[in-house]
Amino acid sequence: MRIEKIQEDIYILRGKLKDISDYQDIKLLLEKIRKAQINEISFGILHAKDISLYILGYWLKLAKDDGFKFHFYISDDLLYERFLYLGLHEFFEVINGEME
Repeated sequence: MRIEKIQEDIYILRGKLKDISDYQDIKLLLEKIRKAQINEISFGILHAKDISLYILGYWLKLAKDDGFKFHFYISDDLLYERFLYLGLHEFFEVINGEME
């Protein structure tokens, strides 16, 4: 996975989101953002067919317990459908498509 910063609270995640190193990179980024008193972030997810459960769990913990707001722009239709099937749209804003 590669993280590309677009703006202070907008990032693109490219590639697979499966490895523990991906989880650690995302967690480090979000901890840095929270320390800057930012509680809302947008991620464009490109070229990912699946996301590991520990990454999803961390995002859910931040949304549910800490009131963090996530906006996900998902370019893969199957991944978008999985987000809906799992009910993640109740905790995150989930958009089918790429950021403009």
